[in-house]
Amino acid sequence: MDKSLRQTRIEILMLFGLYIFILPRVYMDYDMGYWREWALAIHHHGISNAYNNGINYFPIYVYCLYIFDVIQGTDWNITHHINSIKILFVAFDFLPVFVLCGFRQKLLHYKIPYLYLLLNIAYVFNSMVWGQLDSIYTNLCFMAIVLGFAYPAWSVFLFTLALNTKPQAIEFLPVLGVIWLMSIKSIKKFVIAAITGIVTQILLLLPFLSNGGVKQLYTIATHSVDLYNKLSICAFNLWYIIVPGNPYFINDKDVYFIFSYKTIGLSLFAIASIFVLIPITRRLYYLRKQKIKLDSSIYSPIFLGTGLICLYFFYFNSQMHERYANPIIIFFFFYGVVSKNYKLYILASIPYFLSLDKCFPDYLPIVHYKIIFASRIIAIWYTAVVIYGSYLYYRLTIVKIEEGNIIVPDRNR
Repeated sequence: MDKSLRQTRIEILMLFGLYIFILPRVYMDYDMGYWREWALAIHHHGISNAYNNGINYFPIYVYCLYIFDVIQGTDWNITHHINSIKILFVAFDFLPVFVLCGFRQKLLHYKIPYLYLLLNIAYVFNSMVWGQLDSIYTNLCFMAIVLGFAYPAWSVFLFTLALNTKPQAIEFLPVLGVIWLMSIKSIKKFVIAAITGIVTQILLLLPFLSNGGVKQLYTIATHSVDLYNKLSICAFNLWYIIVPGNPYFINDKDVYFIFSYKTIGLSLFAIASIFVLIPITRRLYYLRKQKIKLDSSIYSPIFLGTGLICLYFFYFNSQMHERYANPIIIFFFFYGVVSKNYKLYILASIPYFLSLDKCFPDYLPIVHYKIIFASRIIAIWYTAVVIYGSYLYYRLTIVKIEEGNIIVPDRNR
């Protein structure tokens, strides 16, 4: 085994062990109360009856709770050790770093300063303190994008898992769709990828085919969008800047000028996403048409563009929670790895951490001065991230036409 690889694995595993050892015993009572209640319900009634006992999360988390039940074994252990379920969320924070840094891989030919990510409190706070599972779908989608060019079937498999974790994973589909269109170059590859996705979905639903579980899950999925018709649920985004009142107490179906807040937010998100997708699509189409072999430099616009779509999703849409900005951290970090520019990653980490700590103020011994933690101040931070990130993407994806050929400019200019 290569000495540097062995050292990297040891460092990552030791840091993971340290995080588990110091795992905070505090958590968001509201959500963790549901995790405890659902885990007990699965323990008593079995996984096949999960959706008949008030559970409204997707199958992957139901499986996670089931595994937790098996490990704990008794009602007492489940009740008193529920905080240990955070270990799973932290493990997914480490997953992409361990895969890309701990093994010989031909996907990203860049030196990855993984400690810049793993020591970032903004990256691990959601998993370690809050006890939220956003790291699962985020990093499954991240790996799906990384694998998408070389291994489309594996990419489809990971995205199917992510989509069965939380519905927010749908925000990654446009970028993945473009990647799959460019990487699947034969009927055989298409069939394999399609069968992989279909079989994975069927297997995930198997335990719930009896007792009306699939029907209940369908109802949960179709009603997850308008579960809370609030303009913002502690997400310090655009609406905290342009609306004079508290967005939490404003119904997103109310009219703002001509259209509803929800319609305006969706429209702005769609327009901004098109701004990102067109350059990526043109670049990949050109490379495929000219039969130019893809190299890892293609990940620079992919990581930056995907991070921006996730940021636009959070920044413009209504009904957003503060943690829905979670994916921007890892994508902007890996954009920094490829471009050697970590300014956006640092800039994005600041408002994300401030928003998480503001909404969970009883853990860190920090005085919440209004000049730092005021809702509108954090929203202005996010606005700066939107502006700077969009500027970087504009510079990165300017396309010049010269003698009939598409020239993609130097990404480091």
